[in-house]
Amino acid sequence: MNRSLRRLLAGLLVTATATLTACGAGPAKSAGPGGSTSAAQGIPASIRQSGVLRVGTNVPFVPMEYMKPDNSTFTGIDIDLMRAVAVRLGLKAQFTNASWDSLIPSLSAGRYDVLASSFGDFVQRRKQVDFVDMLEGGIAGVVPSANKAKYPDAAAVCGKTVGVENGSATVEVARTLSARCTKAGKAAVTSRVYPSDSNAVVALQSGRIDMVLDDRVVAEHLTATQAGRYAMVLDKATPAFLYGFVVGKTNRSLSEAVMKALNSLIADGTYARICARYGITGSSLLTKATLNAGTRKEG
Repeated sequence: MNRSLRRLLAGLLVTATATLTACGAGPAKSAGPGGSTSAAQGIPASIRQSGVLRVGTNVPFVPMEYMKPDNSTFTGIDIDLMRAVAVRLGLKAQFTNASWDSLIPSLSAGRYDVLASSFGDFVQRRKQVDFVDMLEGGIAGVVPSANKAKYPDAAAVCGKTVGVENGSATVEVARTLSARCTKAGKAAVTSRVYPSDSNAVVALQSGRIDMVLDDRVVAEHLTATQAGRYAMVLDKATPAFLYGFVVGKTNRSLSEAVMKALNSLIADGTYARICARYGITGSSLLTKATLNAGTRKEG
């Protein structure tokens, strides 16, 4: 799948998210009409005059972007951060849910100004678009909390049974971990493939597998919303990558404006507070928003 690790997981975890997200995007300092921050100065005139930042997304992907229980209100880390960015630019974010495959072509055709949909900033993708990097991603394991101490490092997964989602990058991660085990003379990792990661979590609950391999932000969210039940391990099992907001390559002034606005959110703590509502508080957070800083070729 070439959707970053963002679409590793088609079956998504919605448990306990309503309570965490009920407070919405939270406080963000307004730039006022037309924007008064230095970031707002780079907004193209057409966007400034409309007062609207058109944002394309594809839901659901908990905790990054999904719908509240009313099935009409967008929520999630990507959504709340983009709302706050728009406020800093003196704009209102207007979200449209669309198919994943249509997002970049629609951006290129001018139907959106920016995309907020857990895109991985991969070198190959930058031939088409620019990325304002806003979060670090990766792969992690989820285990019952009582078993966390059994997994001090990746070698501890040798001889264990892990759940992965069919067609996702976690399938290959499990193979890589298994190969490392056998090369070291240890027992192989047994993979069980499920239609979605939610199916894998059910298998973990019933004891049919020892671990679920998941996207790190999904693992962090699950362990935060069900504290005491699950724990995250092996969060450095694979090289990290960067999630980014996506802007057209011909619109560099907007990319830079979004980056400046995001850095203002990082500087005053709004960024960290938004992420914390969804259980993301650790190494996934960036200390500085960057432009096209991803080093991975593809997901």
